[in-house]
Amino acid sequence: LAVYHANREQGGYDIASASIARRSLKNLCLGYLAQLQDEAVLKLCVEQYRQGHNMTDVMAALSLVAESDTAERTHLLADFYQRWKSDQLVLDKWFTVQAVSKRSDTLEQVQQLTRHPDFSITNPNRVRSLVGAFCSANPVRFHRADGAGYRFLADRVLELDRLNPQVASRMLRLMTRWRRYDASRQKLMREQLQRVLAADSVSPDVYEIGSKSLES
Repeated sequence: LAVYHANREQGGYDIASASIARRSLKNLCLGYLAQLQDEAVLKLCVEQYRQGHNMTDVMAALSLVAESDTAERTHLLADFYQRWKSDQLVLDKWFTVQAVSKRSDTLEQVQQLTRHPDFSITNPNRVRSLVGAFCSANPVRFHRADGAGYRFLADRVLELDRLNPQVASRMLRLMTRWRRYDASRQKLMREQLQRVLAADSVSPDVYEIGSKSLES
């Protein structure tokens, strides 16, 4: 906690390497403190979010609050959306923060976000920021023992394949390393790969990726 406070910036945003290093150390400390799940630390995160004058600090704080099951989570996510909804690159970050959360209901949250007015399956960057982030950067929730994460990815691949086979095939790659996992998950991933390949009018791009994975 002392290191966190010692590295808080005084004054405006500074791009000097020393300042960047201090911000990095400060946010690392905040991340460690957040593991305590202490109310005082949550307040510290909210304070950093509210007072942050650079995206690095704001996103670091928002990411930590997004892991909680609190009213502050709802308020800050809504606030960030209202402030940045017109900036598509920043809005991608908003989707990603929620997609990589370790909360037990993250998959359900991601499924809900696919129906958000600002999510479009035709926007490759938005697909990567939500679907790609969940499946590639959230292994705990993507590899759920019930296979729901794999079904979700297969559904999105099939949806994408009708619109953008190149993006669909890249998304499918996230399930092609199934041999690295335990027997139960291997079976579940193979089932979803087979379901994708069995779909009507599957594109050559997607078929190549899926079939090679199952054959090799």
